[in-house]
This record gives sequence, structure tokens and C-alpha cells, in this order.
Amino acid sequence: MRRDNTHYFIYPEYFDKALKRSEGRRLSIEDSLDNPSILEIRLAAEKLGLNYEIRESGSYPRQWWNPKGLILVEKKESKLKTMRTLSFEIDKNIKPALEKKRKEVKEAKKKRSSKPKIKISKKKNQSEFRPKRRR
Repeated sequence: MRRDNTHYFIYPEYFDKALKRSEGRRLSIEDSLDNPSILEIRLAAEKLGLNYEIRESGSYPRQWWNPKGLILVEKKESKLKTMRTLSFEIDKNIKPALEKKRKEVKEAKKKRSSKPKIKISKKKNQSEFRPKRRR
């Protein structure tokens, strides 16, 4: 996709609940998300059937030092309505699914790394186990 008038530029900062409106948030606090990512926005766009292109190296102009990427979404509705729909989809479906997946991975790693604990009992007379000295 090229940069033209048929796509919206959507940055994760538009959805970030931690930012003020003057810092780049575009949605109300109720519609905003905690620490949104390009991955979540991409999954929501896929689920909603939107045509999109991801630019991972892009950064929001107000936060040029913090490149989180951006997503180009094809214009079908107004930008605000598209962002609200994406936010709702992320909040209700994408975040819970990702959290569930992270928990499963964490539990699998925990199971793999847990080793059986072997207790070594010490006997009172350990001289039996020592090699005899040669003189």
C-alpha cells in the first residue's frame, strides 16, 4: 500500500490510556487501552476484516524518540469510528486471548524447568564412603 488518501495512519499512542489528549491520545479514557501494541491492533484489524499495512519502524511525531510503529488501515468509516471499533475489539477479544496464551507459555516453561528434587541423606558413619589412605 502506498501513502494516499485511501488509508488512515493509526498509531498505538492514539489508544494509550496513560497519555493525555495533548500528548496524542485520540480516544476517551473509557475507550482507551493500557499499553496498546501494534500486534494487538493488527490482530483486531484482521478479525474485523480491514485491509492494513504495518510499518514497524514508524514513530508517532509527538514521540519520535519512541518508535512503536504504525498501521495503515483502509478507509471505510470515519477515523474515530474505526479507532473505537479497533479499541473495542482489542479490549473484549484480543487482550484476553493474548493473556491466556502468555499464561500457557509461562506454565509450560515452568513445567520444563522444574527438576525433580533429590534428597541426599547423610549417614552417621560416613567413613565407609571415604577411600582408604595409602601410607
